[in-house]
Parts: sequence; structure tokens; C-alpha cells
Amino acid sequence: MSDLLHLLWEPTLQTIAMVLVSALISGVIGTALGVLLVVTEEGGVLSAPWLCRVLNMLSNIGRSIPFIILMVAIIPFTRWVVGTSIGTTAAMVPLVVGAIPYVGRLVEGALRGVNRGVIEAILTMGATPWQVIRKAYLSEAVPALVRAFTVVTVTLVSYSAMAGTIGGGGLGDLAIRYGYQGFRLDIMVATVIVLIVMIQGIQFAGDLLARHFERTGRAGAIAMLQRQRWWTISPRTSSWVRWGTLALLVIGVGGTMFHVHSSSLHKPLRVGVNPIPHGEILREVMPILEQQGVHVQIVYFNDYIQPNLALAAGDIDANLFQHVPFMDRFNRDHGTNIIAIAKVHIEPLGLYPGRTRTLGALPDGAIIAIPNDPVNSGRGLLLLQSAGLIKLRTGTNTGTTLQDVSENPKHLKISELEAAQLPRSLRDVDAAVINTNYALAAKFNPLKDAMLLENSASPYANVLSTVPGKANDPRILALEGALQSSVARQFILKKYQGAVLPAF
Repeated sequence: MSDLLHLLWEPTLQTIAMVLVSALISGVIGTALGVLLVVTEEGGVLSAPWLCRVLNMLSNIGRSIPFIILMVAIIPFTRWVVGTSIGTTAAMVPLVVGAIPYVGRLVEGALRGVNRGVIEAILTMGATPWQVIRKAYLSEAVPALVRAFTVVTVTLVSYSAMAGTIGGGGLGDLAIRYGYQGFRLDIMVATVIVLIVMIQGIQFAGDLLARHFERTGRAGAIAMLQRQRWWTISPRTSSWVRWGTLALLVIGVGGTMFHVHSSSLHKPLRVGVNPIPHGEILREVMPILEQQGVHVQIVYFNDYIQPNLALAAGDIDANLFQHVPFMDRFNRDHGTNIIAIAKVHIEPLGLYPGRTRTLGALPDGAIIAIPNDPVNSGRGLLLLQSAGLIKLRTGTNTGTTLQDVSENPKHLKISELEAAQLPRSLRDVDAAVINTNYALAAKFNPLKDAMLLENSASPYANVLSTVPGKANDPRILALEGALQSSVARQFILKKYQGAVLPAF
């Protein structure tokens, strides 16, 4: 239980920080957008139809982009705004950008619900456009606005769960990294419970505030023009709401600023890894580095693309997750210049049973799943060739693709899937070629569970990688020494029992 609470603590704070800061910023900008959509329409108090059309178009475009795509698409903008594309602070940028048009439309809907007669009455009293906006539109729509912002905040909690795809941390990242990919049902359940409690709390506070304003909002806009401020919250009934909201904002903003400033002051060595086994090996040697005055910040990634993009962009200093053929292919495809500086370990690729338990029992037309990234896809095909299941016209070329299959006597149906999804696909396929890091996360023992395993002559040793400008950084050299130390060797041999082998 204590281990579970320890795992939940930091991601929960990260989620709170992301949601509150994003809600605050997007709320302010989105409210301005919603007001402009209403007052600039033809016949509005600040009529500017051309501006209204432009804002409408931008709002529709913004709401049309799925958030998961938006996060990746605006990475250059995120890096320009906050100086990095990874971490909790970086995740707030797409959260804000994605929420602004959503807030704008909700605010627009709330303002359009204001009685038109109230607007005309206040105009006849000689009110300025700003007075109409502040004392009629915004004041009359307060209950609807509160409910709208409640919906936005709950939605941001859901959006923040996707932040792990860019190393943003939070409860979503915890659920995917430790729960889903680590096959930890307890973590999945605990994460869902925390999110439910969080969303229920937000919804309760929003409903309470909305009901309060609905009860006290009987005075109307004309009376408000005479300075009756019904929107003032009674200290007796809702002071705790104000103080609670203020406390949450302080926690969110303060936690974010502390994270940013502490990272800046201590200047840790940022290393991107996949959780298993790379992250486990790195954590084991961190005491060696601490003794040398090198503080390491581990940045977890759940895929094989973002770690290299982050390294090339300077968001991290090194990464440990890939082998040289994959790195070379990535450099060619993306125009990067990532280099390998140390071999660390070998993770033999394996063919694991799904609906069919043995290699010889594979039926005609069997479905075999392999990784979908170019290098590991070719590596998987080479493994199938070594078992005599297929023949490739390219021989042992690591750049092999499905189009290079020249003989397929069993008429195998080879399906390419995201590497992280392969262990979960075993119930739907006859067998799957799975990378050892994902096999270990799924609690497989490669030596016992694999129908077929790469031999020790595999050229696919996982390497510590960086960029040329950092190759001679004393901290990188210290990391290289720690990863190739006797401590690392003994840990790999003892922990993985031959399923992962030292490459030094």
C-alpha cells in the first residue's frame, strides 16, 4: 500500500498542476474569445462581422483537431513558449491551446442565453459597450459560465491523461506506464479512483457555485447597474469554496514553478528511457552517479520515436532505449545526428505464443503480429525466417519489409502493430514477435515463455545515445561508466536471469 501511495503522489500533483494552470489561462483567453464572438456579430454592441467570421473559423479549426494530434503538431510552438517539449510544464501548452476554442464556444453559448430584453434595457440607460459586457452579459450569465468552466476543467483532467505521450507525467502516464504496460491492475484501479474523486470534487464545487449564483441572481442587470452586486459570495455560505480554490491554484502554480526552477538550478542530466528494463537499470546505477555529484532526471517514454525527437531538440541530454540499426534508420528518416557512445545490454527479440502454443502447431493461415517500426519490423521478419516460417528475397538485410517476403508456405498473415500493444494482442493472434522490454513488462520470462528467441550473436545491443555536442560532457561520461560498471552487470544478470544480457 505504501508503495502504491508513493507512486500516486507525484503524478497526482502533476495532474492538479496541469489542470489548474491550464484551466486558469484557457479560461481567461477563452472567455475573451467567447465575448468577442457574441459582441462582434452583426448587430452586436461592437459589431464587426468580418472579425466575427474570422474568430468563428479559428474556433472551428481549433476544435476539429484531436488533442493527441495537437500535442505532437505544436511541439515546435511548445518548445518556443516554455523552452522544452517534455515535462509537466510543456504539457500545459497544448492543454491551453486545445481548451481555448472549447471555452470560447461554451462562453458564447452562455452569453447567448442572456435575455435580449435585458441588453436592450441597459442600452437605453446609456450604458457603454464595456458596461453592457460586464454588467449585463457576464453578470447575467454567471451561473451558466460557472457550469461551463466546470465542464472545461473536467475535460482538461481527461486531456491531461494523454500528456504522458510527450513525457508530461501525471496520472494518465502512471496508468499507461506502470498499469497498462506493466500489467499492474492495482495501479490502474487506484488511478481511476483518484481521477473519479478529482472529477467528482470539481463537479461538486461547480454545482455548488452555480446554485449559489442562481439563488442570489434575482436582482437583474438594471439593478446591478445601480451597483447591487449580487455576485458577491456570502462569506458564511461559501468562503471555504473561495479559500479552497485559492489553495488549489497556489498548489498548481507553486508546484509548477518549483518544478521549473529546481530543474533550472540543479541542472540535472536528463536521460530518456523506456521503463523496463532501461529505466530499472538506470535507477540501479544512480547512486554511483550521485557520489560523483551527477544528478540524473529520468524522463520516461512509452514509444520509440519521442525519445529521439526530444534528444535531437535538446529537451533531454541522452537516451537509453534503442539499438544502432534503429538509430541509424531514424537519423536517415528524420535528418538527425544522434550517436551511440556505449553498449549497455542486449534484449533478444522473441516469438511468443498466442492462440497457438508451439512453433510446430502453427496452422495454415496463422496470424503473426510483429512490431510496426521499420527496424524492428525487419528484425521480426528475420526471426520468422530463422524459424523456417518464411523466406526473404533480401536474405539477412535488416531493412527488410513485408514486401520482401518471397516464400510463405504456411500462408501466414503477418500483421504490424505498435510494439507496446503486442503483449495485449496475444489473445487475438496465433503468435507475436515482442521486444524483450515489453515482454518483461507483461511478466513473461523470455527464456521459458518464448517459442523462439534471437541468439546471443544478435547485433541489436541497446546503447546509450546522445548528440555529438554532448559526447564529451563529463556527466555523460560518468553515466557511461556507471552503465558499464560491475554494479550494472551484476544487476542485469541477477534481475533478468539471462533474458537480458550485458553487452559490455
